[in-house]
Amino acid sequence: LVFIGMIFAALTGCQSGKIEVRKEKQNDRTEMWEISITKSLFSSTNAEYAEKCEIVNQRLTFLVDSLIKDFKTQVIDYNKAFDTIPDGQPFRPLEMFVEDSVFSANTNYISLRLKVYASLGGANGETSFYAINYDLNKKQFLSIGEILNLKQAESINKLLKDNFVNPDHCFSDLPTVANCSVLNFTDRNLCFMYGKYVLGAGACGDVAV
Repeated sequence: LVFIGMIFAALTGCQSGKIEVRKEKQNDRTEMWEISITKSLFSSTNAEYAEKCEIVNQRLTFLVDSLIKDFKTQVIDYNKAFDTIPDGQPFRPLEMFVEDSVFSANTNYISLRLKVYASLGGANGETSFYAINYDLNKKQFLSIGEILNLKQAESINKLLKDNFVNPDHCFSDLPTVANCSVLNFTDRNLCFMYGKYVLGAGACGDVAV
């Protein structure tokens, strides 16, 4: 009984909430663009876990900074194009909104999904998704193939089909592992995200299973 108790304490201790999450907000508004960023930062009072959290923070910061840089470049090019159009007036300011959702944040795994909306002068803006899944024990970022056993893709696809909600029959295709945009996970669930146009017309939007 003592041995069992020690094992139970060790297992529950792994999920003791040693990883802390705080939100950082950034805003950048000029005549040409309006950028709003809300992203998570991970930390721990434990030095070992703090170092691992910083690896995730750096990856997320690099990703967000790269997306912002690319957006600003496109906005500048968009505005320059109107210099050759007599009486042409660009839409201003163009918008970019970034936010994330944290699925897991414990001493085993960090899993988050980044949602990026950007308008670049068209009728509608576009939304993109990015996933960061990190194994703290192995100190490695995980791909979909490292989270799932892809040899069981047929069984997983059946589960996706059974759990897919399509009440208006807007989506024409079924979700599968192969066409999944990004994958995240909690202690109990997997969340498969399918971006706009992946399973149907643009009017259907994106969908999570």
